[in-house]
Amino acid sequence: MLYDLVALGETMIALAPPPGEIVLRASHLLVDHAGAESNTCVGLARLGLRVAWVSRLGTDAAGDRILENLNGEGVDTRWVGRDATRPTGLMLKEPGAGVRYYRSGSAASAMGPDVLRDVPVAGARAVLVTGVTALIGAEPHAAGLALLGSARGLRIVDPNLRTGLWGSERRVELVLPFIERCDLLLTGVSELAELLGDGGLRTLADRARAHGPSEVVVRGVSSVGVLTGEGWQELDIRRDAAVDPIGAGDAFNAGYIATRLRGGTVEDALRAGVKCGAAVTTAVSDTAGFPRQL
Repeated sequence: MLYDLVALGETMIALAPPPGEIVLRASHLLVDHAGAESNTCVGLARLGLRVAWVSRLGTDAAGDRILENLNGEGVDTRWVGRDATRPTGLMLKEPGAGVRYYRSGSAASAMGPDVLRDVPVAGARAVLVTGVTALIGAEPHAAGLALLGSARGLRIVDPNLRTGLWGSERRVELVLPFIERCDLLLTGVSELAELLGDGGLRTLADRARAHGPSEVVVRGVSSVGVLTGEGWQELDIRRDAAVDPIGAGDAFNAGYIATRLRGGTVEDALRAGVKCGAAVTTAVSDTAGFPRQL
């Protein structure tokens, strides 16, 4: 099967209190799944693209639930391995305080380049990996580099910097090699500034493009811009009140990637990304609000 996109990365079981509540006072927690690459895969699958997600999960109920949910979304999980000695990771959402990860020693934190064995990476139209995969362990970092090295289609990277992970203190050193090997960079202004120094959207896009990507998308507070060989384009955005903003960047990525893979213009891709990002913030879930058409 020819895939539109193959993604590599960790997905966790995600727990969150109902809207308007906090973990301390909640009588129950909502159960979901969350992972930068799989979130994007869900969005792409809902838009009709053929996607595969590669990873490792524990042989536990959390892993079973993630596989069932992703399969139900139309994401191909045939190359997801199960690890009987390590658990599936967990993410706890706390309104007003962000998220807390419990992923040290998880099944995905030990996945190496061998997880790509038999995966048709070279035949995929695009591949996706984020900086999270670079930061959760030495083996996942190597797997991410192997994915980018084996790809013959569009190589897509989102730096997705996170604190509290195995490689967080060395994130510039670990994530820059991903950027240097990609064609399309999808990123936020703050994380790009952390990697390349302070500056505005256009300045940072110029610096990033000098590292190798031919197309650089930078999301800012009030606008999002794209730098390609044809120049710079920027679109103003409005941020409405959000039920849960987590996952909006992944949803933006899915809308943008889907449009570009279908031959759409940069302007169309920007508008699609903004629409998808806004839709996801309307629910306490990284993916539940994602639209099924653009």
